[in-house]
Amino acid sequence: MTLAVHALIADDEPVLRLHLRELLAEYWPELEVVAMASNGVEAVQLVQQHQPEVLFFDIRMPGRTGLEAAAELQQLGVLQQSELVFLTAYDQYAVEAFERQALDYLLKPVDEKRLQQSIDRIQQRLLQRSQSNTPEQVDWQRLQQLLQQPGSAGYLQWINAAKGDSVHVLSVDQVMFFRAEDKYTTLVTEQGEFLLRRSLKQLEQELDPNKFWRVHRHTMVRAALVRKVRRDFLGHSWLTLAGWQQEIPISRRLADRFKQM
Repeated sequence: MTLAVHALIADDEPVLRLHLRELLAEYWPELEVVAMASNGVEAVQLVQQHQPEVLFFDIRMPGRTGLEAAAELQQLGVLQQSELVFLTAYDQYAVEAFERQALDYLLKPVDEKRLQQSIDRIQQRLLQRSQSNTPEQVDWQRLQQLLQQPGSAGYLQWINAAKGDSVHVLSVDQVMFFRAEDKYTTLVTEQGEFLLRRSLKQLEQELDPNKFWRVHRHTMVRAALVRKVRRDFLGHSWLTLAGWQQEIPISRRLADRFKQM
């Protein structure tokens, strides 16, 4: 990557701004951080002044959020040549939308390996832009609506889960069931299994109880997928989920929910 690239960091936490700048200096020495903003209003002004190619916007900032600042810059016509990376500490935001819009996001505190992946992606995008000179248009207003749409009664709608060295952002509607392990919780989807640093007890408090049912001290299932409940000759109960071949045990204490099934 030999292009001269400039960046702006917008975050209302000074320590995090400086930390990110130091990480960028280490992992992308050619990148020049030309400005740092402490709020969304300042970010809009500094982007217009410096027109950097890379923007790091915290989502939650005073004055204007990172999403509002991005929408305003889009309306002003100064964002087309920039690559924007959102920073967030809140996994309830629909950050998967960034992926669909070919953007990126980083969870705070910033993981160095994840930052390197983001840098690689940005560099590739900038190189493609320089070769094609056909910038993509992003509907920032629509993206903002997606990210700010509340979940039902404030329940968790998106979950960060690990698979190998990658962090994936999954909608709760992708979950088939959760299974408690020794120190982790496994999240099972049709696409595979992911690891969470959350206990089932914590998930039970954060998820909509009408959508997710605790059926065992080790297991919580998505209610919409329950297809059949079977009781064996020993009195043990088992349920079958759509899309999952193995039966899942139901504890005696929690079997009352299924008596009418």
